[in-house]
Amino acid sequence: MSNQSLTQKERLMRILSGDRFLTLYEIQQQCFDQFGVHDSETALSARWRELPNSVKQKRRREKCTAWEYRLVA
Repeated sequence: MSNQSLTQKERLMRILSGDRFLTLYEIQQQCFDQFGVHDSETALSARWRELPNSVKQKRRREKCTAWEYRLVA
């Protein structure tokens, strides 16, 4: 499957599958850098909410009010 044919949810899952926590802005930048696609923070947040709770982790970034996200196996 080419990167262009991935869905937003698939792109989000690929980006968040690592061990790092990322903010929505950082996820948006990774989508563009890795896949050449501009996904809005709003759309990425909606795709995040569609994922099962059992694989999601989120927390507040230190010294900041932004949330950061990652997926766990």
